[in-house]
Amino acid sequence: MRLNTMKIKILLTLVAIANCLRLSAVEITTTAGGTINQYIGDDTDISILKVNGPINAADFEYITSTLTSLSTLDLSNTTIEALSGVRTASGNSEFKANELPKYALFGTQISEIKLPESIIKIGEAALGSSAISSINIPTSVTAIDDYAFVGCNNLSEINIPSTVLEIGVGLFKECIALKKATIASPIATITDSMFEGCTNLSQINLQPLYNSIGNDSFANCTSLSEFHFSNSITTIGDNSFYNSGLTTISLENCNQLTSIGDFAFAQCKNLETISLGNKSIALGKGLFFNDTALLQVQLPSSTTEIPAFTFKGTTSIDSETALPIGTKEIGDYALYGWELAESLLLPERVEYIGSGAMEGWTSLQKLGAENLSAVPSLGNDVWAGLSQGDIYLYVNDATADEFKAADQWKEFTIVVGTSAIDEIINDANEESGNANVEFIIGDGYLKAISKGADIANIRIFDLNGRNRYIANVNTTSLIVNTSQWQSSVIIVDVQLTDNTHATVKLSI
Repeated sequence: MRLNTMKIKILLTLVAIANCLRLSAVEITTTAGGTINQYIGDDTDISILKVNGPINAADFEYITSTLTSLSTLDLSNTTIEALSGVRTASGNSEFKANELPKYALFGTQISEIKLPESIIKIGEAALGSSAISSINIPTSVTAIDDYAFVGCNNLSEINIPSTVLEIGVGLFKECIALKKATIASPIATITDSMFEGCTNLSQINLQPLYNSIGNDSFANCTSLSEFHFSNSITTIGDNSFYNSGLTTISLENCNQLTSIGDFAFAQCKNLETISLGNKSIALGKGLFFNDTALLQVQLPSSTTEIPAFTFKGTTSIDSETALPIGTKEIGDYALYGWELAESLLLPERVEYIGSGAMEGWTSLQKLGAENLSAVPSLGNDVWAGLSQGDIYLYVNDATADEFKAADQWKEFTIVVGTSAIDEIINDANEESGNANVEFIIGDGYLKAISKGADIANIRIFDLNGRNRYIANVNTTSLIVNTSQWQSSVIIVDVQLTDNTHATVKLSI
């Protein structure tokens, strides 16, 4: 019986599909490196390849340039041989054994890969810009070179085993799908740009042994809302958390921290509070630049310089708590744009205020300079945009004539007197208030406990009436870190939700 034309066409189609399916998955066994092409032949349109036996950099060159439809590569039963004198498209001609070569699979469509169990190193950009969505790094690996996974846009999770002792820069840079990273390695440094541009990274697990964070390490990690800083950390690099999603930063227990780089926490739109403890730290410029949600900062009391652009654009910050008592220099544009600030008491040691440092303080009503023994020198246009004649500048008898003669100062309405909050000080001297609040002073802390209504807010002043701390809460008790004010006298004012308050002067 003869088959009709339609049936013949169907059978031919089925045969063709079957042949394609057979060709899409291939397993080969090599006897020497550099021979994969001989086993594949002309049928290069395959999606799955399993290789057994030795391979070398020439094989990876062939896979990258020829097997462009490959999505799965199984190298679990291979060994990578050394290769010398053969220059690949990456420009390299020397390749060591048991190392995934530099740029080996860069830019491929491979989404799944199994690495050899004997591999000891993943080379520079070896899997960069590939389509891998997951990878198991064998425990034989001891080093991962620069940019090994850069631009892997499908990679959502990564685990680096504890055997990896060397990690290069830019390891996961621009891995935009990466959500979770676990690094069990006892690394000393979170390298430069390690997670830069990982916009979906929300969970990072690290061994608490690292002592430095490199430049741009978490820059533009906009989904990273929290980060635990190692107690052994000594340095935080430039732009390390620039434009990240951090909401709060606590470095109070980082007693070995010596420096924080330029713009390290700049452009963090969700950052509200930060405490740097009380140890002397070298601060870079623009540290909190344009952190528009920032409400409160505790800089170390030993801080003498507010570098340029430090608080530029932090319009919500409490101006009375931002400057440490030992401040000598306020850098260019350091406090630019504090449009909500109504008053500021200048620290008594201030010697210089930089160009545009207080530009745009459109709500300023009074500026306290009464504790200064000399007129600070100024940069250009320190108070640009202000109607200085409508603002009171408080000075003392000894400096009044100097202020009245000094450029940019003489434009204020100058008053000999004090800008301090006298009523608070007087209340404290009398230990006033009708709220039933207990105060407990401990080693480096103050605890306030209400016996009645909840605590609504707490304010702490120094003896000059300068606001040193403020917090709005809704709780029966709270603890304030007082380590930066040790061996001093403070004034504490607590207001409860029923509008009663207690104001006391305490020695800590």
